[in-house]
Amino acid sequence: MVRRGSTCVRKRKQMVTLCVLAAYLCFCLPGALAEDLTLRGYQAGQGWQYVTLGNFPQTLEGGVEPIVWRVLSVTQHSAYLVSEYVLCHRRLEPDDALYVLNGGAFEKTEMYAYLNGAFLQSFQEDELALLQVTDGARVTLLTADDLRNRAYGFGTDVSRGAYGTPYALNHGLYQYPMEKGNTSPYWTRTQNETNTYAAICTKADGNLGWIRVVVQNEGCRPACTLALQNVRISGGDGTLSNPYQVSKMESRAK
Repeated sequence: MVRRGSTCVRKRKQMVTLCVLAAYLCFCLPGALAEDLTLRGYQAGQGWQYVTLGNFPQTLEGGVEPIVWRVLSVTQHSAYLVSEYVLCHRRLEPDDALYVLNGGAFEKTEMYAYLNGAFLQSFQEDELALLQVTDGARVTLLTADDLRNRAYGFGTDVSRGAYGTPYALNHGLYQYPMEKGNTSPYWTRTQNETNTYAAICTKADGNLGWIRVVVQNEGCRPACTLALQNVRISGGDGTLSNPYQVSKMESRAK
């Protein structure tokens, strides 16, 4: 004799279990997978990973697009990033005599004021919260030593070369000719030891040189440190053509 009541109860229980499991997979699993994505620094043979954070004018007409950042290094709590492209041109400091008097202190330059003032408008409030403050700065420039650091992937002149965006080039950023690779020079925050009115910068083919801090068509290639404890990584695969998206992790209800 078939006990239909018991069979129906079992089927209802199975359906409830399946519904609960489906709801869990739909609601919880995507978040879990997103949080399982992690960043790494430069690796020989694999290159860099890339993320997007903030927005800046980049097209020829000034269209605003996500800023692509190259991941140079990652620790347990932070990631050191540099803009993949030279975003604009600016002088480092309008008064080279004052620059010498200040001992080349980057935090006293016009460039520092711009990066930690007007440039911060490139980020939403939640994004700003992800930028680690170091020595009072959220955004900075690479140092000359950074650009010699093989662990960051800067082992050759070619690796140091960078290209200006159409917007930057259209608004006065210098570009080397085709036979020199069409790259654009960009500042570091390192003072030249011999010519103290100058700072270290990239030259043609990515080699390092120096130029007076008052030069105005030199490039700005920002760098920043991402605080990873509140970061959510989603979308993309971390490549230059399909970078990860970085956003603030939503606090979970207790």
